[in-house]
Amino acid sequence: MKIKDTLLTGVLALAALSSCTSEDMEEKLSGGPQGELKLSVDVLKPESTRAVTQVTDFPVIIYDAEGKTIHSYATVADVPSSILIAVGNYTVESHTPGAIRKKMAEAYYRGVTPVEIIKDVTSPVNVLCKMQNSVIAVNYDDEFRSVFASWEITINDGGETVLSFDNNTAVNTVYWYFGEEGVKQLTVNFRGTTTEGSTVASKYTLTKDQADESYDDDRQNFGGGDAININFTPTESTEGRLTGVTINADVTFTETNENVDIIVVDKPGFEPGGGDEPDPTPGGDEGNITLNLPADISFPFLTPPSDTSQGDTYIAATAGLKSITVKIESTSDDMISSLGDLNSGYGVDFIGGAEIVGNQNVVALFNSLNQPLSVPTKGDTEYNFPIGNFFGFLKVLAGKHTFHLTVTDMDGAVKSGSLNITITE
Repeated sequence: MKIKDTLLTGVLALAALSSCTSEDMEEKLSGGPQGELKLSVDVLKPESTRAVTQVTDFPVIIYDAEGKTIHSYATVADVPSSILIAVGNYTVESHTPGAIRKKMAEAYYRGVTPVEIIKDVTSPVNVLCKMQNSVIAVNYDDEFRSVFASWEITINDGGETVLSFDNNTAVNTVYWYFGEEGVKQLTVNFRGTTTEGSTVASKYTLTKDQADESYDDDRQNFGGGDAININFTPTESTEGRLTGVTINADVTFTETNENVDIIVVDKPGFEPGGGDEPDPTPGGDEGNITLNLPADISFPFLTPPSDTSQGDTYIAATAGLKSITVKIESTSDDMISSLGDLNSGYGVDFIGGAEIVGNQNVVALFNSLNQPLSVPTKGDTEYNFPIGNFFGFLKVLAGKHTFHLTVTDMDGAVKSGSLNITITE
């Protein structure tokens, strides 16, 4: 009887199974109703033709509604012509191979497209990858090169240095990722030494003009896909004396290829050609020392500039640095008293003249002010002394504070200059 019962049970089960349609069988085996996904990936390149180019080497990932990876393919070329997938909502992502980095030598593209899979329906989805970073280029012509013997240019996005180079650096273009939200303005800082030996310093801010942004993005922030060009030209007075540099800039939006001027604004408190300029016709070994002081700086009491790089002083010596002394004079008795306290507490004598080269007491002092810096060692050929690190200290000390810097190289040549920082009440 048990054998008969077993056989009967098997017959009944087979009959029930055979009564199902083949479609039901597939659904049961797959875990539910399915639809078909047909996938393609394109990249929108910044070309005047607006050409949409098929890509094959981008990875492809399909996520479900909870963000779980359902399918992953190493390249577009590996994606099947059609994909059976359970009914539901999904997101398909594709991008340039690898992860985006803040600074790159090439463009990075990415696209994310949602898709709904419906039972027994073929759902085509095209992932259009758009440029996520921006290309920034600095340009200068032969006239600029004939006027300046050396220069240093930095571009800051408000949080990080985007591009930094001098006359010895060949690369003056970068692909920069501004982040999801982009940035509202860029700060451009220039320091140059003319062929006659005078120092020129200029700082400007760039903001985006009124125009449609890349990929139909109407925000006024610099963001993915923008191509920003910054051009430098020397500026002369009516007497023919070099007084600074002029910059003009434009941005080309990748989707529309519309070229739009960028508003260029002089940085408040920073004027071209500031500081004490060296003798316009220096002689001897002093010409082998570079001391690029910024312009004199002024700001209201308790309101220091947020950009401390405004006080950066670039120093270089072909023969190597032997000494950098910083002496501070002030109209404020409180400032003089505070400097005396720094000497007592840290052994850094800014009143008599503090040595910077190799002085770890200076490092300890600025660490205590939450303004860390490094100091050069003897023989180093260049150094950037961040006078802006004093801003937080000076903001409560109204008056005129004069920084005297003296640089000596390993051959004994000396060059000096001064910078005034005024805090108004």
